[in-house]
Amino acid sequence: MSANDLMIKALIVTTILSVVLVSYLLWVSSQERYTTIYIYPDYSNYVKPGSVVKFRYGLYCHEGQETNYTIKIYLGNELIKTKKVVLKNDERWEENESVYVPSDISLPTKIRIVAETENNAYEVYFWIKEKSR
Repeated sequence: MSANDLMIKALIVTTILSVVLVSYLLWVSSQERYTTIYIYPDYSNYVKPGSVVKFRYGLYCHEGQETNYTIKIYLGNELIKTKKVVLKNDERWEENESVYVPSDISLPTKIRIVAETENNAYEVYFWIKEKSR
């Protein structure tokens, strides 16, 4: 067996191993399980205390199975609302929300949405700031 034959066989084996490795990595990455959580504020982020902030938020399930979510909405560190949602894999859910901003709140602060599953928690937020008087 010549050196050229050995080089060709080594090249073939290396190519096959590379294809197998890339295929495995692609398969593993396609098995990733996650949820997309997003928010669409429907306002200027400058608000007056005592006003209402409106926004739309949603979830997109990529968990690979039906998933139970506990959704928590916070104003600053205060929990103001909780709800339960069940989504199938590749299902999307959206909802409009309104949050009252009390007169005595210290601005700037966050409006935060947390979606908890059995194994993970996903979070999204936006800041609200005081509007000039």
